[in-house]
Amino acid sequence: MTAPTRILVVDDDALAAAGVAAVLGTAEDLAVVGTRSDGDQVEDAIHELHPDVVLCDVRMPRVDGISVVRRLVGMPGAPRFLMMTAFDDDGVVLQAIDAGAIGFIHKDEDPHRILDAVRAAALGEAPFSPRAAVEITGWARSERTSARRLDALAKMERLTVREREFALAVMTGASDAEIAAQMFVSETTVKSALAAIRTKWDARNRTDLAVIVAHSGLG
Repeated sequence: MTAPTRILVVDDDALAAAGVAAVLGTAEDLAVVGTRSDGDQVEDAIHELHPDVVLCDVRMPRVDGISVVRRLVGMPGAPRFLMMTAFDDDGVVLQAIDAGAIGFIHKDEDPHRILDAVRAAALGEAPFSPRAAVEITGWARSERTSARRLDALAKMERLTVREREFALAVMTGASDAEIAAQMFVSETTVKSALAAIRTKWDARNRTDLAVIVAHSGLG
């Protein structure tokens, strides 16, 4: 039997941390190995608990989540950092990704979306919520230049018609399960299609895919 994904929850709001931990506790393949209340406790917790994923709040009183990621993402054997927030802060999603976070979700997401995001983060798949997707694609559109648009359009042209549909679906922040339901295919098919697109585009993750589609102007 495969060992469950080990998760460290970091949030200064004890009630929020307990709520997230309770959601994660409903899944047999996920295990909350600890909780911490501020960013200055994370490094020691990683050494002690060896989490696969750190689910970390953005706003904390002493050391914020983005600073935590920036400082620890390069450490040997670093876990994946999945950021979460209760707010719609302009720019914070991009700051988190720039710092090295693999993904971004909002605390009030449906429980199944939180579970899917943690699973995706553990696999290196860069999950982000629909609201985070809006910020990412909005930034990409604002930064779009003629050269970027032409490059993005050329990349879109390399895709099959079906692959384009998958690429456009990523822009919405939909999970693999949601894309599968929308397109009447299996999650395995979605994963295979997105992996093929990443290879064709030399893209690292879902965030890269969303930015390229936004630059193309087709999404």
